[in-house]
Amino acid sequence: MKKSVATLLAFGLALMMTPLARAGTCEDPRPLRLALVPIKDPTLQLTQYRPLIKRLETALGRRVEVVPSTSYGSVVEGLLAEGIDLAELGPASYAIAMGRGAKIAPIASFRLREGATTESGASYKSLLITRRANGIKSIDHLRGGTLSLTDPASTSGAILPRHAMEKQLGVPLNAYFRRVTFAGSHDRSIDIVQKGQVDAAFVSSTALDEAVRRGKLRLEDLQILWKSQPIPYDPFVHRTRLCPALVDKIRQVFLGDTSSLQDMFKELGMTGFAPVADEHYRDIRMLYPSPQ
Repeated sequence: MKKSVATLLAFGLALMMTPLARAGTCEDPRPLRLALVPIKDPTLQLTQYRPLIKRLETALGRRVEVVPSTSYGSVVEGLLAEGIDLAELGPASYAIAMGRGAKIAPIASFRLREGATTESGASYKSLLITRRANGIKSIDHLRGGTLSLTDPASTSGAILPRHAMEKQLGVPLNAYFRRVTFAGSHDRSIDIVQKGQVDAAFVSSTALDEAVRRGKLRLEDLQILWKSQPIPYDPFVHRTRLCPALVDKIRQVFLGDTSSLQDMFKELGMTGFAPVADEHYRDIRMLYPSPQ
């Protein structure tokens, strides 16, 4: 009799523990927490991404909470602390996060529409721009001048041009330029070049194309002094601890039927989403090796 009671108790405990054990293997957060690296004015960015947020809420059956992001680094820290479930990163901030051991996986990136300085596809470029009225014709003419970068973790606005320029110039940017500052976003860098507050800035070709498309500047008013090699575009990533069923629904939003997002794509200068994997960012990840 005692043995039967013990067996029943053990069986009951096993039944109770099974859902808990399963719950411990994955997470199904409500609301889902989304963060975006601040590539432009946060208010404009949130407005432009609203159709995607609504599509996620409908498909996932839950509210999507947008976590305010003051910098690229704040999004990386949020992913490391598991306080963010889904994020759009820059290629370098993705590499930095992976190098620091973030448990994330890329899903998709935007597919770019051809623009004034960007080819169609899933890659863009870093550009060094100055006002044509300055009469600056080459990087040599910028020695001792002022330069704007966007964010320390920005791929096209800081990291790749810093690596490329320091190889080309043979000295750190801070030694070549009289002053190097961070604007915080690509649109701000473009703005302060236009206003003559700095001599030059490194910005993404997509940000420059958007400024031209919106009539904020004329391309002929700028001089492009340098272009990088093509850079794979920004990945959307999810935490790998999310439950598989939830991840499948998220992937379907990006890689399934996106007909409801066509107006958003047009607004952003995109044509849709393209699937991406870690291998797409291999060259950039080599700059940020994973912890041993």
